[in-house]
Amino acid sequence: MPELPQPIVQFRSLLPAGRAGHIALVVAAAVLFSALAVAHSGFSLIGAPVTSLTRALINVGSVGFATLVYFAATPWFERAGYDPLRTLWRALLTAGGLLMAMVVLRMFVGEGQMNPRTSLSGDIETAIATVVLAFMETSFAVVILHSIRPLVLFRRTRVTRRIWQAMLATMGLAALSTALLLPSANPSLVTSLLLFVSVAPMVYCAFRLGWIVPLTFRHKLMSMVFSAGLAGLIGLVLFQQFVGLASAVGSFAGDRVPYVHLFSRSLGEIVVFSLVFGLLYTITAVLSLLFHLPTTQAFAQQTGEIRAFKALAELSSEVLDRDQLVETISGSPVLAGIAESAWIALIDPASGSLTPQVVAASGVTKQDAIRLVAIEALVEDVAHSTMPILLGTAAADHRVRATHGDHLGSLAVLPLVAGGQSYGALFAAKAMTDGFEDDDVAALATFAGQAALALSHASLFQDALEKERLARELALAREVQQRLLPQTLPEIEGVEIAVAEHPAQEIAGDYYDVVDLGEGCFGILVADVAGKGAAAAFYMAQLKGVFQSAAKMTASPGAFLALANEALTPSLARRAFISATYGIVDTREGTFTVARAGHCPTVMAREGDGPWLLRADGLGIGLDAGPLFRRTLREQVVHLSPGDVFTLYTDGLVEARNNEGDEYGYERLTDAVHDLRKRAATDILAGLLVDQRGFAEGNQLADDLTVVVLKWNGTANLLDHPETAEPFTIRPAFA
Repeated sequence: MPELPQPIVQFRSLLPAGRAGHIALVVAAAVLFSALAVAHSGFSLIGAPVTSLTRALINVGSVGFATLVYFAATPWFERAGYDPLRTLWRALLTAGGLLMAMVVLRMFVGEGQMNPRTSLSGDIETAIATVVLAFMETSFAVVILHSIRPLVLFRRTRVTRRIWQAMLATMGLAALSTALLLPSANPSLVTSLLLFVSVAPMVYCAFRLGWIVPLTFRHKLMSMVFSAGLAGLIGLVLFQQFVGLASAVGSFAGDRVPYVHLFSRSLGEIVVFSLVFGLLYTITAVLSLLFHLPTTQAFAQQTGEIRAFKALAELSSEVLDRDQLVETISGSPVLAGIAESAWIALIDPASGSLTPQVVAASGVTKQDAIRLVAIEALVEDVAHSTMPILLGTAAADHRVRATHGDHLGSLAVLPLVAGGQSYGALFAAKAMTDGFEDDDVAALATFAGQAALALSHASLFQDALEKERLARELALAREVQQRLLPQTLPEIEGVEIAVAEHPAQEIAGDYYDVVDLGEGCFGILVADVAGKGAAAAFYMAQLKGVFQSAAKMTASPGAFLALANEALTPSLARRAFISATYGIVDTREGTFTVARAGHCPTVMAREGDGPWLLRADGLGIGLDAGPLFRRTLREQVVHLSPGDVFTLYTDGLVEARNNEGDEYGYERLTDAVHDLRKRAATDILAGLLVDQRGFAEGNQLADDLTVVVLKWNGTANLLDHPETAEPFTIRPAFA
């Protein structure tokens, strides 16, 4: 069920909005007041008794006039903005001006004389003064209410706004309850009850003084003076009102009543209620300001701490620039008002030095900070204890080098520790001895903890940036490396080729290639650079250059490997080498000649026989730069038969391990090739990878993996080799 609106809110919702609405309010108030002034002056001039209905109409109209003036003045006061000091100063000037004008006017016309027959002004002079002073006192009351309103509604809530509206509503109702009373008559029971009801919201609003707390000491003093002056002005007007009312009660002949009551009893009640509330609020404000003066410094320090914490929090979450971060950290204690100077010394393990360096200072130069204290000793001591070091008399400590002229009375050293890692220390200093209280040290410790966390975040952020940069570079290197591998494989008559390549890391040290040597011969190379990563990839790129340039220089696999050894050995690092298998398929002769430079043996499978491991001797490329490499090297010549399958690979295939730590091994590999030999080359390759992965049970590759499967579908070459003989011969690569 929707909530019923407050009377004032409901009334205001009916008023026109915008500039046109404001003008309409001003015009309506002027017209209504003019009508009331004419009525009062006319009845006073005629001297005829006023009926109860006429009196009620005048009083109700006067309350309406006060309401219109209140709402018409609202935009002016709202445009002035909220500032307690300026609000009180404007109220003091405006109220003082109105009061002075009222005093001057009273000096000329005297007290308000009421005609006992009409209960109105006794003559036309008094009637004119009554109209003017009624307008002035109404304006005075509106100024007081509008000046106090923003102070009451400071950091307002819905409840506060409703209580303010309830206070105004009860004031209006109490005033309307006197519509039938004479200016000098005692209040009715209804009026008294309504006044009693209005006390509660008045008292509540009088204690809405939250605007006092954030003021500086100087502003509090000035606000107290302005509030006291405003209370004095309100008191003077109220004193005149109450003296006039007191003299009027119980007598009719020559009664003296306040001019505003003479104009309208209800309007006079509104003015009195407003002034009573204004006096209550200003007196409460003066007392509260007086009691808050001693706490100003503590509040200023708290405010500074909040600002410093906010700066640190925003910096650690948004700005992870290390230089800006350390500047903020060093300035935080000074900004909070806890210290007169502060500096930060950090350890930088990344630079290879554990000596703390002063990286930022506030209230003192870096050079002076280094000169004043033994930075390294204090950082080491505070890092070991992980507790703050407080030197109440800093000059007496052996770790302090400051002299009397340096004005270093007390020093606090706070460790910067986060996640179990020490980043250095935060130093805070004051000129006076024993200048740090317990709560100061606690606040500094909180600063240091937040600062250490911010430094940790900055370090992690820098690490993440570095990792991201490396990842981008590795991705680029991987892309470049992929381009070094064959993008397409040549079509070889009578030969099926299938290739798979899987790096263990972003970039690999494995290499394979196929080259057309002409006259029906094709060279197939599979190599593995010892190690992984960038260095292996670099050597792999060198090997490609050698292969592309030297492979066509000879039709002998052994001769090519010897050339590669001579070209690459000078550039290989110590203990670095390359293992390789190089085979040449001669489609015309029906042979496959293989040489091995310390590489994994080639698996051969043949229908009705085998399988075999072709393991002719040979040293790895780079292990010997002399004649030993050539003397050791052997070539293995296979006389091809239809259906022969050859599998060239790197050790990542056979070294894959399962959860028990067993290797895939050569035996499982040869069995798998033999079982799959009748399939096409691509199917053989896929079956091998499935078998290996199934054995490894999903474990990640420990090394790069490259597999090349060749299947011969051409004619048999069994010349001089009966079926019972081995299908290959081994010969020295160099006679």
